[in-house]
Amino acid sequence: MKFVNRYTLFILSAGLLVSCVKDLDSQSPSGLSEPLRITDTKILNSNDDKIFLKGCNLGNWLVLEMWMLDYRQSGSGDQYEFELQLSERFGASETHRLMELYRSSWAIERDFKMIKSFGMNTIRLPFEYRLLMDDDKPFQLREDAWFWLDKAVNLATKHDMFIILDMHGAPGRQSGMDHTGRSGYNRLWEEAKYQDQTEWLWVQISKHYKDNPTIAAYDFLNEPWGGEELDLKKMILRCNEVVRAENDNHIVIFPGHYSGIDFYEDEHSKSLTNVLYTAHFYPGFFGWGGPVPQVHADFLENGLMDWKETMDRFNAPLLIGEFNVVSQRAGGGEMMRRYYDRYEKWGWPATMWSYKVLTQQGGINEMNWGMVTNEKPLAKLDIIADDLSEIETWFKSLATMEYSVNSDLQYWLTTDETPSLLDDLPPLPPPITKAPAVDPLPGKWQASDIGEPLEGGQLVDGDTWTVYGGGADIWTDNDQFRYIWHEVEGDFSVRVTVNELLSTNTYAKAGIMARNSLDPQSSHVLINIFPFGNTEFGYRIGKGKMMQASGGNSAILPGAELELTREGNTFIGKILIDGEWQVVGEISNDEITNRTLLGLATLSHDNNRLTKAVFDNFNFLK
Repeated sequence: MKFVNRYTLFILSAGLLVSCVKDLDSQSPSGLSEPLRITDTKILNSNDDKIFLKGCNLGNWLVLEMWMLDYRQSGSGDQYEFELQLSERFGASETHRLMELYRSSWAIERDFKMIKSFGMNTIRLPFEYRLLMDDDKPFQLREDAWFWLDKAVNLATKHDMFIILDMHGAPGRQSGMDHTGRSGYNRLWEEAKYQDQTEWLWVQISKHYKDNPTIAAYDFLNEPWGGEELDLKKMILRCNEVVRAENDNHIVIFPGHYSGIDFYEDEHSKSLTNVLYTAHFYPGFFGWGGPVPQVHADFLENGLMDWKETMDRFNAPLLIGEFNVVSQRAGGGEMMRRYYDRYEKWGWPATMWSYKVLTQQGGINEMNWGMVTNEKPLAKLDIIADDLSEIETWFKSLATMEYSVNSDLQYWLTTDETPSLLDDLPPLPPPITKAPAVDPLPGKWQASDIGEPLEGGQLVDGDTWTVYGGGADIWTDNDQFRYIWHEVEGDFSVRVTVNELLSTNTYAKAGIMARNSLDPQSSHVLINIFPFGNTEFGYRIGKGKMMQASGGNSAILPGAELELTREGNTFIGKILIDGEWQVVGEISNDEITNRTLLGLATLSHDNNRLTKAVFDNFNFLK
């Protein structure tokens, strides 16, 4: 998900409401004899009709991202670990069968119909290379190599939609991100064999699909941030060259780097044909402002104009391969409509992330990464503890579960009503960069800025503590945040009420933590809330280890109540929902010492500013 300049970071009941869908006949692949082409910055079909590719990503189908299943149990941080754990229990053959069962359930024909009901005509299809080729047999297609891609293409053709083939996970992996299929594994750029395999796979894809008009484009590499600009440019030019050598005229997609796409500028004026470029935009996320309408208004009116000037200079369209407003408070479906309208005006194809994202709680909520989600609470899956039949049943349920549909998004993407959301927006208040005061803390309490964040502070008014905290995050193997703490020994059970958390970022945090030390890499456990009420139980088992977490139901601010309990080496995080305490997570952490630093953690997730968290009534139950 991520690129960076001043405004950008490239870094989610099946009533179909088909009657609401606009007439897409001129936009569909039905009856087309040739693939789409680019002429004078316009995307045209074989009938010379101008095409706006409006769609979504069908993520988590052909390459898994565990957060989209809301699955973080048993240390499965990515698809590689997920399959490895299955293989250790059931063997390679059975693991393959289970993964095929998963794929046969995650996306079926009803999902293609549902996508169409949002007024969409395009699916960007993330996949990983192992669908086509086994690691131990490079340069050799699997016997069933084309089964899933063909299935997607055939369903798209049946329902008059286009497919963008997106290599989300390349041989050797193109970054260390989990969405490549294997986190922390980034070898494409340093090992020639993986570059050769990637090139070879695009030759095979081209041979298989070169005359297929349902394929709108080849997206050579998703978010290839693991190498330098020159490495990326060489790899993409190689892929383009071998595809064109097959007499394949499909549109091809040149991905940008963190810095943008200017490093391609000496190539765009050469004999490149049917090339567009791509960017992923997430205002309000990943340190790029907060999820509020003003951030999107600024990006629409200012940030995107920078990109319009760039694409005019390149004389090419830009694929917005991933984007999502996510938050209802930031504008939800109406703001998404604003983006789609702007991209259509400029002739830029756009595919939001993502079609379907599951949550433990279920239902459409304040924060929605998906167009649909599970209607009912998600049954628990644990591939370490569950028996084979339980895992099979869970996978099969994906095909039959009742959907909760993001009707707000569906309405705004299919209605003729003109959005008015950005009219008369009040200006954002200035960011807090310095705590207004630093009151002394009572008794044994101390304050520390762990990991050298922007200096924080606190106001103390009896049992109400207002904490100002900076810091990038409490995550991965290193923390940066404001901590109010004192030392305790042995078991404890504590509660606190969170009455406010300023939305400096979607991932700003406030909660109760126990940790071994003030070292940024210390072992810890944490129960916290985010600005929009979603909750999480996180933990780091061992100094410098990667942090893991499980998500909980949404609580309501003000008045969100959190609890953290220690019983021996077992830690339990709870939240109060409708008068009942619910367990968000539980972990046995032998690395946490008997003497711990216990207290309140606060961070802004944007270290250029401070968030404001208001805590009330921190109480020891025992």
